[in-house]
Amino acid sequence: MLVVIDANVFVSAAIQRGASHRIIESWLSGAADFEVVMSPELLGEIREVLTTRPRLRKWISLETATLFVDTIETLVDLVDDPDEVQTETRDPNDDYLIALARSHEADVIVSGDKDLLEWELQSPPVVTPAQFESRDGAT
Repeated sequence: MLVVIDANVFVSAAIQRGASHRIIESWLSGAADFEVVMSPELLGEIREVLTTRPRLRKWISLETATLFVDTIETLVDLVDDPDEVQTETRDPNDDYLIALARSHEADVIVSGDKDLLEWELQSPPVVTPAQFESRDGAT
């Protein structure tokens, strides 16, 4: 299974326990039954949120955040950012994830973003971390 995982899932996994943490931990350990599609824009968003937002320091140190993002970068095969991004959702900033998923024929997008989860077309489908975790063989 090929999956695009939204930055908010990675951030959630870094700062709290729960479905997001279990999904990302499974992937980082090599135990997951899925592959992650990631582009430089997505990796950059994860890095920016985890390393530049002072309010996150109460949950994760800058050193740990940097190590987490560096580990992701080491393990993932980065693909090119999508050339064309069409307006699909209420939040145009989310549309690159759809373009990324479509351009690499991902099976699903995992996100906690309401705009993506309520997106009408759902091609590919968008699921929450808990929904993804509950799928057979997802982790």
